[in-house]
Amino acid sequence: MESADIKVYEFELFKNHARIVHGIFTRAGGIRKMGITPLVFLNQVHRSDIQVLKKDDNGLSENFQPGIEPFTADGIVTDIKDVFLVIRVADCQAVMLYDPEKKVIANVHSGWRGSVKNIIGNCVDKMILEFGCQPENILAGISPSLGPCCSEFVNYKDEIPKTLWKYKIKDKDYFDFWEMTGVQLMDKGVKKEHIENMEICTKCNTDVFYSFREEKTTDRFACVISMV
Repeated sequence: MESADIKVYEFELFKNHARIVHGIFTRAGGIRKMGITPLVFLNQVHRSDIQVLKKDDNGLSENFQPGIEPFTADGIVTDIKDVFLVIRVADCQAVMLYDPEKKVIANVHSGWRGSVKNIIGNCVDKMILEFGCQPENILAGISPSLGPCCSEFVNYKDEIPKTLWKYKIKDKDYFDFWEMTGVQLMDKGVKKEHIENMEICTKCNTDVFYSFREEKTTDRFACVISMV
């Protein structure tokens, strides 16, 4: 998808679902330029909390105002149509989820701290508990993020639990968080063929995406999903 100088990356898994509107926006921006509104932002704090918004409660109407961050959480799940869930990243993963049977979407911010806390598994649990989703129906897309080629953790023995050292690249202090996310999804029952990883490393592609590791920037690119 392109609009003038704005390029938007999309997941092949979602393209065949007419109800889903989504996109990974580059450092060129473009969310508002492309007419996307209303936007639901999160105050992302690198924890594992998931905000749930249901169409049969008042959570959205009471707390949502365009352009502000009404919820402190690192993931959001909803069955509400025509709202755009926004996750902002610069090396962290944005993981989009969609259950076409229950008509539920989610967007999750998963940095290394979120991965260690299994925020992805927590989000799938919320979809099951709050909306009756079946994991085998869930589709998942993993955004451009820090790849195993650049995910170095020299202090990993203090930062990453030993149970996750199996994702460490042999003979290096690098970790494969892409694989970790895939396994966390499959451990909850999401099918392997329902998981799409763009496998684009942000640090290797700073001409397109922001990378905190490479640039020490406070800027972020947006990953957005909505249901119509």
